[in-house]
Formats: sequence, C-alpha cells, structure tokens
Amino acid sequence: MTLTAPQQLRYRLTYGGHSAGEQRLTLEPRREGMRLTLEASVEMPQPRTRQRWESELDKEGVPRRYRERVEGGGSRLMEVEFSKADGLVSVRQGREEFSIPYLAEMHDPLSLILAVGSLSLEVGQVKMFAMVGGRAYAERLSDQTRETPEGEQSLKVYRLRPGLSLLYFDPEGYPVRLTQKVGEHVFEAELEQIQEVDARQLRESKEAREPREPRPQGREPGPGGRERSRIVGRNSSRGEGSRPRVVSGEPPAERGQQNRQRPQPQPSQSAPAEPQGEGKEKTGESSSSRRRRRRRRYS
Repeated sequence: MTLTAPQQLRYRLTYGGHSAGEQRLTLEPRREGMRLTLEASVEMPQPRTRQRWESELDKEGVPRRYRERVEGGGSRLMEVEFSKADGLVSVRQGREEFSIPYLAEMHDPLSLILAVGSLSLEVGQVKMFAMVGGRAYAERLSDQTRETPEGEQSLKVYRLRPGLSLLYFDPEGYPVRLTQKVGEHVFEAELEQIQEVDARQLRESKEAREPREPRPQGREPGPGGRERSRIVGRNSSRGEGSRPRVVSGEPPAERGQQNRQRPQPQPSQSAPAEPQGEGKEKTGESSSSRRRRRRRRYS
C-alpha cells in the first residue's frame, strides 16, 4: 500500500449482528513517515464510548509515538513514546509513568494492523511482534473471498493472538474487515468506503476538535512561541504608567525654571495708609501749634 495523499477509510460497526456505531481510519503520509488516526463511536456493547487512537510512524512503519483516549464509562488516556536513540519506551497512563528498555522494534495497536497487512507469509506461518507489555502473534490462514461491485475479491486472512482477532486485507493491503469475540458475541468492523481527503481539511478538522484557548488580554506571542507582556503605556515598562499626564506642551523642568525666574510683584511707591485714629491725632496736634504761634505773634 503506497499513499501519495491522505485517505480516510470508513467502517460500519456491528455487534452480534446489530448496528454498533461507526469508525474512521485516516492514513496521512508525511515526509518522515505516516500518521494513523482512528476515531470510533461505539454504541455496543455497553457502555457507549468514543475512542481516538493516534500513531506516528517512521519511514519503515515503526511507531515513534502513540496516543489513545477513550471516553465513556470513565475516561482514560495513554501515551507512549518510542525512542531508539535513548533505548527506552516511555509510557504514561493516568498518573502512572514508567519506562522499559527498547530492545527490538515494538508496535502499538494501530501500527500492528499495517505491519500485519504487509506480511508475505505462507498459510500456517506465524510472525511475532513485540508490543508494549507483551507480544502479539500473527498467523496466516487460508484466503477468503468477498463480493464487490467489481466482482469477487480475494482476501488475505490473519489471526492475532492473544485475543483471537481476525484481520482481512485486500490485495492492496487495506484492512477491509476486522472481527473479535467480545463477551458472547462478535464485534465486527466492515469497510464501506475509501476516499481521499485534503490535508488542509484534516488540519481544520483537528483544530475544530481541539479549539485554542483564548489568549489573555495584554499579552502577545514572544520569541519561540513564548508570551510576553505588551507595553501599554509609554512609561509602563518602568512603572511610570500611573503618573499624571502632562497637559501643557512645556516640559515640567522648564515650567519650574520659568516659575523661579518670573519677577516678583514690586511693592507700591505710595506709603501704606495709616489707621484713621492716628491720622486724626496728628491733624489735631498741628492745628493747635499754629494757634499758639499766632497768639505770640500778635501779643
């Protein structure tokens, strides 16, 4: 199976012969390998669940990261990182975190499906795959056929253990049918449609599922994606944003200097008026002295 554009595989789910929901498997080729995304809405068996699995593969089809989220009847999240360089597989599930040695190529549930579809085994041969926390064995069974609008189609069939799941692949390597015994009935996923999807449409769909949180006001992206405070006022970075704004066009220093150089008002040239009582007394004293001088003159 060689992809040049993203493709989406739509499956119909049944449980015990009854409709049990729907499932989409998106295959997205990338420069460094491929990205697999499985989204399922499962109505049976109870409880109802919504599932999302994501796997990032390198060019050899070996996973580098895996993420699984299931909601319904409780919520659980598991994340796995496969590091060949460090020789470790890091697992985080809820509050539990642990690491195991990376001794051989390991697979997750999604990458395992494509790996089995690419096998070239004879009937009866078995291939072992290392998994996180265990191993999986794929056994080649006899081929089967199915009816399609184009006629009969030959299918390769593999049985997975443990779990006794059956995987059916068409000649191009697409998984067209998956069955597994769950409880007393068989859970089945049947391929209904394969369609190409636009890469931009995939990005928009992902953004719609995971909306961005609104950025707080007064902050803007900084170098390297980090946020930094936006300068609101001219002097806010120095703690001066709360100072009163100067209304006049004169700088404060010049205004103060002009106030110091402004001439003070000079006192009036006329003498201040004296109280009225003192003025009367002086007027009376000068008139009596004139009368005495007149009497001496005429005596």
